[in-house]
Amino acid sequence: MAGVGGVAVYWSHFSLERQPFRPAVDPDSYFPSPSHEEAIAALAAGFARRDPVVVIDGKMGVGKSLVARKWLEHLLPDVPRVVVPNAHAERPGALLQAILFDMGKPYHGLTEQELRLSVTGLLLDVAAESTFPTVLILDEAQHLSQAAIEELRLLGNLETRRGSALFTVLVAQPTLRDAFRRPAYELFAQRVAVQVAVEPLTPGESVDYIRHQLRAAGGEPEKVFDEAVVPLLAGACHGIPRVLNRAAALALELAAGAEAVQVDVEAGLEALDRLGLTSEEVDPESGQSEELAGAVLLPHPARTAEPIRSGRGKSTDGASGDEDTPSRGPKDRASRKRTV
Repeated sequence: MAGVGGVAVYWSHFSLERQPFRPAVDPDSYFPSPSHEEAIAALAAGFARRDPVVVIDGKMGVGKSLVARKWLEHLLPDVPRVVVPNAHAERPGALLQAILFDMGKPYHGLTEQELRLSVTGLLLDVAAESTFPTVLILDEAQHLSQAAIEELRLLGNLETRRGSALFTVLVAQPTLRDAFRRPAYELFAQRVAVQVAVEPLTPGESVDYIRHQLRAAGGEPEKVFDEAVVPLLAGACHGIPRVLNRAAALALELAAGAEAVQVDVEAGLEALDRLGLTSEEVDPESGQSEELAGAVLLPHPARTAEPIRSGRGKSTDGASGDEDTPSRGPKDRASRKRTV
């Protein structure tokens, strides 16, 4: 495989311009599913109305952070914004420090009240100079404590002649929505104007997602992936883009390592096996998935690392177990390929 700076670049084996299926949030390869587009539209409408708080939630890996980042790209450059990518805050002071850090202001050695006054003064100063409120995006917001949520409520009280000085977007897992039903969160919950859930992709959308990522990387999907492997991967990942990315990227890497001219079903099955995913096939026309007879893949008994699970609210952050997976001999590969 070709390389840059001595590092192997497996995607260049398939004449791709860049890495597809990136693990990080990648607005450049955003896939406009109906659910993602609906969430962006809800954010835009809330901002236009100057709603105080909008909540975007969904299962891990469905693309909530990408929705928020993509919406930010739609804003005018002069809209003030603060982005906290990891809103772990047990104390109000920790939340205020994170806001000041993103604004490039001093945050060390201040008492909680000094932090509060500093953030308050900055937000009011910005509001006096701008026609827009400051957009505050808090990702992983399910980790905010009740005290930190109360601090947000108080910051939401800041008003100018044009309206609220702050437009807060909470990006979270569904547990935050559950928390808002508790009496302790009632005052803040009353400020939440919009709650929109980002849903997993349908089977048909999953097929389109894989092809879209290949096109975004400068490839032709029908040349890179065998026509049978795309629905195979789509059916196994249950509509979770993060899992789709990992499975498709691993299949690409395995095929490139074998010097294959195309990612075939064997590489797809191997990738799913390493990730502990069950193979299902999707009919791209009907969007329905059907489990492949004789191709249900279970985690290898020798694997000790925690495998990725198949979405549906479970963690997708476990190790793939690549190093613990014994290599398969020619007989193993051939016998498995015949089951498809």
